[in-house]
Amino acid sequence: MVDLVVRAANATTVVDAQRLVARLRGFSGVRSAEIVPALTPVVGELDLLERLPVGPAQWGQELRVEFSAAPARSELLAAAAEIAAAADRALAQPCRAVPPPPMLGSPLAWAITTGARAMIVTVDPSRGWSALSDSFTAVLGYDRHRPGDYRIVDLIHPDDRPAAVAMFLTCCAGRHPAGTVDLRLCTATGRWRTIEVAARSFVDDPDVGAVAFFGIDVTRQRETERTARVEQQRLARLVETMGDGLLLLDEAGRVVLANLAAHRLLDTGMAGPAGEHEDDPLDWAAVIGRVIDRLGPGSPRVERLREAFGLRTAIVGEEFPFADGRVLEVDLVPVAGPGESDSGTLVHIRDVTARVAVRRGLEERSRGLEERNQALIEATALNNEFVATVSHELRGPLSSVVAFAHLLGDATTGELSEDQRTYLDVIDRNANRLLRLIEDLLLLSRLEARTLQLKPMPTRLPDLLAVAVAERTPAALAAGLELVLECTDGPELVCDDTRLHQVVDNLISNAVKFTPSGGQVTVRAGPAGDGWTVAVADSGVGIPAADLPRLFSAFFRGSNVAAAVGRQVMPGTGLGLVVSRAIVELHGGGISVASTEGVGTTVTLSLPSRPARNGG
Repeated sequence: MVDLVVRAANATTVVDAQRLVARLRGFSGVRSAEIVPALTPVVGELDLLERLPVGPAQWGQELRVEFSAAPARSELLAAAAEIAAAADRALAQPCRAVPPPPMLGSPLAWAITTGARAMIVTVDPSRGWSALSDSFTAVLGYDRHRPGDYRIVDLIHPDDRPAAVAMFLTCCAGRHPAGTVDLRLCTATGRWRTIEVAARSFVDDPDVGAVAFFGIDVTRQRETERTARVEQQRLARLVETMGDGLLLLDEAGRVVLANLAAHRLLDTGMAGPAGEHEDDPLDWAAVIGRVIDRLGPGSPRVERLREAFGLRTAIVGEEFPFADGRVLEVDLVPVAGPGESDSGTLVHIRDVTARVAVRRGLEERSRGLEERNQALIEATALNNEFVATVSHELRGPLSSVVAFAHLLGDATTGELSEDQRTYLDVIDRNANRLLRLIEDLLLLSRLEARTLQLKPMPTRLPDLLAVAVAERTPAALAAGLELVLECTDGPELVCDDTRLHQVVDNLISNAVKFTPSGGQVTVRAGPAGDGWTVAVADSGVGIPAADLPRLFSAFFRGSNVAAAVGRQVMPGTGLGLVVSRAIVELHGGGISVASTEGVGTTVTLSLPSRPARNGG
């Protein structure tokens, strides 16, 4: 024991101190003794353990001695304290840089050493440290042949010095440290480079007596890894906060990743990612089985889901209704590995219960609308058929009434009294009105049923308008109106001239009928683009703004018709504009109305040079 204390007092290097620690372990009553980092977890009985600081506090090293019994503890503790003090003194000695030797070993070995990619630094505990490879200069910028007066520890980042010292202490004990350590070293320009360092102990070799450090510059690699970790953490946070469920299965079908939404949607009973539970990943097959059970007995989707999770075949956007009313949409996509084979499967799960409910509601409403629309179509067809049938049945008798009325009015049948002639005029006028109504109804039913066939032919529109104006001029003069035609020449118009004449005649008739005496009706026409524009304008009573939206409704007549023109007029059928619009649209054209009550009305037709379709 005394000899150990004396040797400790005379020790000058860390190697000496470590050898004394080894001798201390050989004493009876000492279970273990070792210089270790202070943060190393404590193993053993605390009441039999002594911890003695070694070196500067910021290096975090200590001598730990565990005693097997208390009796000899005091003497052994004193020896341990001397050894700790020896190690403390040795570490405090400046380990300065010294020039490397001219040559070590054979020329080949020396060439390999100096030209090595790794930085090679040797530390002689009693002499100092030397850089043997040129890469030391290339990476850090220091001239290895003329090193400055600084310690090797001064080049190491303060936060990394405890790890470097621990590695050095292990080597001084004659052991090779396991693995590597990343150390940040300061370059000649003041920048920090990350060096991956491994160490080997040659302190027990009498021809070497040093520690060798081998370092590779991994600065860029560590920055890349750090960036990748940040991106991976960001991606992990994104995955965890997603409302959709994500699962990643490896090639063996084990779940290696599952976010919280996946656990919630699949109701797994697990709170965290796959791999954090005792039954994970081996019990994930059972979890999937429970999910399949929740689809409900006899569900046609069970086998599909079992096949998808079992064989991991690709599925996209398939919906799986659960017995509890939820609907989950699943995407299952194989993930390609380094080769051509799949290395896993990505499963994407969405809760589409609300979307499916909306879709089903829309589908149900659509079916209802289709049914109502079909009913309306059938009702309209039935109505048209009824109107056509009734109109045909009425047209024959009414034609006979009109014919016999004309016959009675003929002078050859005998003289009529004034009252008889008045009655005959009433019969003729109303019978003709009913006949026009029937003709309009028949035409409208054919237009709505699309059974009217146009008979288009080249037509000079100015001539057609001139005839229509000439036919209505007597009625206009009788009403005290001026009927004017303003028409410029233009290309031929391919149209059904009979139907188009019917439209123009109806518009002029309306204008004459609803324009007070002293007014004017003007028919204007001219080429416009690839077609014609025809406008019939009057200075009549106009149409109330509230009536305009209903103007093209069947049987609609303006609210101001009765007392607007100051004279008795024959009421219309309310079908003229409806029929006119249908004929114009059948030609591929359009009709519009602009009117101001008390000022007048303008009805404008737009007609293409050729009809867009030929009826039907």
